[in-house]
Amino acid sequence: MIVRMPDMPSSDDASSVVRFPLPADVSVAERSEENAWLLRVKSAADPHAFRRLFERLSPRIHSYLRRGGIAPADAENALQDVWLVVWRKAAQFDPALASARTWIFTLVRNRVIDLERAARRDLRLTGVYVEATRGAHPDEPDLLAQALGGRIARVLAQLPREQQEVVLRCYVEGKSQREIAREQRVPLGTIKSRARLAFERLKQLIKESA
Repeated sequence: MIVRMPDMPSSDDASSVVRFPLPADVSVAERSEENAWLLRVKSAADPHAFRRLFERLSPRIHSYLRRGGIAPADAENALQDVWLVVWRKAAQFDPALASARTWIFTLVRNRVIDLERAARRDLRLTGVYVEATRGAHPDEPDLLAQALGGRIARVLAQLPREQQEVVLRCYVEGKSQREIAREQRVPLGTIKSRARLAFERLKQLIKESA
């Protein structure tokens, strides 16, 4: 596992603490040390203390994510995201409410919930797309159906805004192209053109990221 320590300069909620059972090998001395490091990050934005926390807890967090079924690449991305949130939201840490480790694992849990929501959204988008295009190109590999684990969301973000809106309204909200045209007050042909261009671009982007 290669994990890059995030540059220190989400909507993750660090205020509500979830109780995690700490492993038996976590001593009082370790907890006190981790609390002290996080308090240094909180009070003085201390990069040395942040690095010590990062080096000690990153392997444990990564293992927790992998045991939860998170794919390796997504686990590493989630790990980076969590540490950025730790740095940015350290001011919310209160050792009277939870240890540093428990507080950080609360952020991890929040990130896992975000990943699960994104996966459900991707699956819904993929499923509707498959239904809408079934039989249209029988000899062409269904690239979107292969694009799970957050890839659809990432490539969608690279489309022009008007094309994103058509794809999401059509294949997530379940609206017809005629309904979208009426809502946006544009010709139906324009919506059809945007949808066609969007899926051509999506397929190309997914090929490039494969």
